[in-house]
Amino acid sequence: MEVCQMVRGAGGNWTRRLRSAADTGHSSWLQEVKSVEEECVLVRAHLATLPVPLVSEYIIFYAFQEFIKLIEHYYHHDPRPLISRIIDRQVHESVCINMLKAVILPCISKCDISVTYSSFVQELLIKFLYAIPNIKTLILPSLQRPRHVQLLVERIQILTHLENFSFHTCCTTETIIQLSKYCPHMKKISVQGSKRVDDGSVEHLLKMRNLLSLNIAETSISGNRYAALLPGLPEIRDVIWFRPIEPVLGNLTACLPSVVAFIGVISDAKLLVQKCPNITHLLLYSPSQDISDLGELKNVVSITIQNCSYTEIRFSDVIRRSGSTLENLVTVDVDNIHLDDVINYCTGLRSLCINYCHVTCTEMFHPELPHFQNLEKLKIIGNGGEITFCSVLHLYVNLTVLHFVGMKHITDAVISQIVKAGGFRNLTEFVIDHCGYVTVETAWLLMQNCPNLTKIGKFNSWHDINNQELVRFLNFVRRNNVCLTLHP
Repeated sequence: MEVCQMVRGAGGNWTRRLRSAADTGHSSWLQEVKSVEEECVLVRAHLATLPVPLVSEYIIFYAFQEFIKLIEHYYHHDPRPLISRIIDRQVHESVCINMLKAVILPCISKCDISVTYSSFVQELLIKFLYAIPNIKTLILPSLQRPRHVQLLVERIQILTHLENFSFHTCCTTETIIQLSKYCPHMKKISVQGSKRVDDGSVEHLLKMRNLLSLNIAETSISGNRYAALLPGLPEIRDVIWFRPIEPVLGNLTACLPSVVAFIGVISDAKLLVQKCPNITHLLLYSPSQDISDLGELKNVVSITIQNCSYTEIRFSDVIRRSGSTLENLVTVDVDNIHLDDVINYCTGLRSLCINYCHVTCTEMFHPELPHFQNLEKLKIIGNGGEITFCSVLHLYVNLTVLHFVGMKHITDAVISQIVKAGGFRNLTEFVIDHCGYVTVETAWLLMQNCPNLTKIGKFNSWHDINNQELVRFLNFVRRNNVCLTLHP
């Protein structure tokens, strides 16, 4: 962490000095550019002396993204009129290049520039791929300029160790061709939404027989060609398709035993079970038909359903037959969820997230039900219905993570009642965001009664937060060396 702070601090220091020098005058700016570039060499040399795992797995992970943002901001600060001349623009770009080169070392194993929005920095980083030929993971942003995509195509031949490639929206069939030629270790490709990836890429995807994950949803690859592709990838572990999957599955002559995850749209649950009998993870978008046949899946551990009616799709049948194996359940914009089913049948559930749903509950529950004993993470966001969860929260005795968002029923008084009833004793993370009347008193109460608590948030959305009270609380935390952070 000290080295990460040094790297981030160096970037901030360099850009501040360059701006300040630009305000002083042209000669001062040129002198500062020279000084910064000399320091870039020193930082790079220092990083090169550190153990490779420390640099590639930690320092870049923690510091690289922030460092890129600093350079993006500095480059677009445009200290005019100093860079009005071509030669000064070249100097301006050169110092940005050298600042980036200070932290781009050959040992880097992962390059994630997905949140890089500056066209200038995007181009720099793609050009610099030659300097990091050992990367195994490359995650790219949407590259809107054809020149940048062509630069990428030309650089792929260098990346012979690449295993994971993500390039949404702007990938091309030519990019896939290059990956099939020069990247023999490919395990994961995600090019979702790339309309320039078409049926011509299928023969080249088939050459990458080690692929475990392939996301070509919303590309120009047809359902018929996807059906031809899936059986030719013996290790493939997921089916990701946002159009109706039935035409694809219907064209398969055999099942896909290696597939363990499905993400997409279904109307014939029985067909999915027949063709992908070993599914463990499901993410279903807007199911509208009866999906009760999914209960035949024997190994499902995670289900996410979005934008549907719990009763119309007969999700109760799925829960009753598969609930004992479920570890993670996420519902988003689902009507008429029967919480009774979840509590009674999801006995080994570890994580439950209910977002913008209508929830009903008709039973009183025994406090020692396995569901209450085993759940560790609970996130409730903007829900309606007859149940507010307040009546059962104290029963979740082993919760470690609890998030409430937009739940007006969650107040100081409710939290106090739950704590007094023995709830929240094992919490490590507690987040309340735009809920009911919650004040600093809740923070005091949680700190005093939850010995494992390390995070409280989002206190900026709480009611009646008095700065003086907040400062008093924070000072107490610091003086008593309490391992607790407050997130705004």
